[in-house]
Amino acid sequence: MPDLAQWALLVTLGLAVAAAIAWPLLRAGSSTVTFDRQAEAEAEARALRHRLAMDALLDVEADRRAGSLDDASYERERAEAEARAAETLQPAAAEPSPPPRPGGNPRSGVAALAAVLALALLIGFALPGSIGLGQRTVVNQALAEQIAQEKDRQAEIQRLLGLFEANPRDAQVVSDLADAYLAGGSGDDLQRAAVALQILLALEPENHSAYRRLINAYIVTAHYDDAQATTDSYATIAGPDEPDIPFYRGLIAFRRGDNATAVEEFDRFLELAPADDRGPMVRGLRETAAAALAGASPTPGS
Repeated sequence: MPDLAQWALLVTLGLAVAAAIAWPLLRAGSSTVTFDRQAEAEAEARALRHRLAMDALLDVEADRRAGSLDDASYERERAEAEARAAETLQPAAAEPSPPPRPGGNPRSGVAALAAVLALALLIGFALPGSIGLGQRTVVNQALAEQIAQEKDRQAEIQRLLGLFEANPRDAQVVSDLADAYLAGGSGDDLQRAAVALQILLALEPENHSAYRRLINAYIVTAHYDDAQATTDSYATIAGPDEPDIPFYRGLIAFRRGDNATAVEEFDRFLELAPADDRGPMVRGLRETAAAALAGASPTPGS
């Protein structure tokens, strides 16, 4: 769609067309122009018949491409359509031109100018907004929002680092700093998050959330030895019935290709927490690991 600048220019062109056509008519005074209405009607009818004949020819080609016409029918109907199109294309007998007016006729120049302006007006309306007049820069909104969020995240990290320098023993600041790094998702961000979580566990050795976030960071970055060691440390404070322990042990074993251990740990997790939100994911991973143990390919969609 044209924007505001396009509309303004197009309206200006339209007014120019109207003025160009009206000006010579107003100056002509009492002079009149006689139009041959019958010839005009015949010309319009002839143009309409030709357009219908061309449409019929296009329909024949379309039917051929669709496979609804055999070779013989196609040749016959195409010949008939072409004959009709050629017949309707024949021009009418030329009519004698009126004698030229003394001193020339300025209306021919005005008509040419009006035609040019009308053509420009039509093109301006037909052009799509992306390549038309007054082209606007298209902004990727999602990318702009992502850039803005990243700037906010970096600003938050700097703020938290300032608070941490002022008081390195503020566990909440350290936890928030770890979350800010985890929100980045890059390898460097995850490494910094792991350092922050290690500091947090030094301040709060029984912080279950810190253990879970640290294990997740290690698994995402494929540091499975560190993930296993952290899970073992977590098990010493979590208790024997904590479903996180078999969940992480099964996930680490699955990532390492130890399918037997993965199936065993996933079964333990499903036994301890059958209604856990992670259940569907664990069942899918267990099915894949079990199929690998049996020497079969996992079922599609697992």
